[in-house]
Amino acid sequence: MKCIIPVLLALLTPIGAWAQSDENGPEALVAEAYGANPSLRAMEHREQALRERARVAGAWPDPMLAVEYSNAPVTTFGLSDHPMSGLQLKLTQMLRPPGWSRASRDVLDFKSEASAQVVAEAGLGLSLMVRSAWWLLVRTRLLRQVTESHLARTEELLAVARIRYEVGAVGQHAVLRLKVQRGHLADELGDFDRLDMELTAALTGALAAEAGRAFQTPPTIKAIAPPNQTDWLAVAEAHRPVLARYRAEEASAEQAARAARLEGLPDPSVWAGYRVRTIQTDLDPGTDMVSVGIGVPIPTGSGRRAHGARGAALEEAGAAGFMVEHTLDAIAADMAAIEARWSRAWEKAGTYDATLIPAARATLVTTQSDFAVGRADFASLFEAEVALLDLERTQIVAAVETHIQRAEATAVLGTTPPGGSL
Repeated sequence: MKCIIPVLLALLTPIGAWAQSDENGPEALVAEAYGANPSLRAMEHREQALRERARVAGAWPDPMLAVEYSNAPVTTFGLSDHPMSGLQLKLTQMLRPPGWSRASRDVLDFKSEASAQVVAEAGLGLSLMVRSAWWLLVRTRLLRQVTESHLARTEELLAVARIRYEVGAVGQHAVLRLKVQRGHLADELGDFDRLDMELTAALTGALAAEAGRAFQTPPTIKAIAPPNQTDWLAVAEAHRPVLARYRAEEASAEQAARAARLEGLPDPSVWAGYRVRTIQTDLDPGTDMVSVGIGVPIPTGSGRRAHGARGAALEEAGAAGFMVEHTLDAIAADMAAIEARWSRAWEKAGTYDATLIPAARATLVTTQSDFAVGRADFASLFEAEVALLDLERTQIVAAVETHIQRAEATAVLGTTPPGGSL
């Protein structure tokens, strides 16, 4: 399990300054998921099973000990009744080619390492799911908060519009438009409730937590800047588990090819025997006897099997090498897309927060003042209110998107991308 520790440490790097001390933040949830998710635990046990097999791989076949009661006459079954009779002890050992044990161990050692990287890669996927679900939950609640605020203002405008309608200051269309807007906003609250429950359920499942658990989210959020330009492929080479997995699989296949070549060599067997004799005659004093021997199989079928196994292992090594290239290409493409989305979300969140939303709020206040003294019509007031709602929603979506893209980049690279700040 040692190979997973650097990945875990990278994944637990805080995303935002407030998250460092927030035990309910995404990083705390990621750490909890690592400790509680049963799927990850099952994969770790399978990896450990491979390591146990690797520990004993390459052991030679057991020596064979045989006891033989031989050449006894069928009439008496006595060892002293025939000069060829005796009790023979025989020890046989099959010999393996030099290097076979090490090659066999290396095959499973590399497979164990590949399995460990599969666990780490699954951990990356789990962390991405937890982070994304949590940030989407933040976005949902912030959008609900803004919608509730505009719903309250719509109620206030509706009360004013009804009074103005009763005295003939505005037409009936003003009241009707506000009723429609109020109904639309109230209906959207139901959608936010549904999303809240879905995302909460997703987090509960990932953490293997009890149903009904509540997740706290911050009342406000700031966008985070995209990372500085860097060599993303070098970062991924150092941290992405799937790349280490394919390289371990390639090494395992290469060792399997070597082991297959050694398997094709004849495995001689040597033996030694000791015959205890009991007969004693004038011509045969019954001296005990020893025998030694060696046998070598004729590799008619084993050679072909070994040749095929070696060829298959070399093909698997080649496939793993190409998977490394494919993954690097995918990482480069993913990071280019992430950088584009992250940069645009950062720019949009900054523009809306610093310029557009303050201008829209000033416009709404001015329009309300003008409407109160009859210098602005109801349509202008309504449009100013709707425009502010759209801008505030867009700013929230853009700000949260920067955090989601950082989570995506962490999953693609295997570590939190360097650079970027609140």
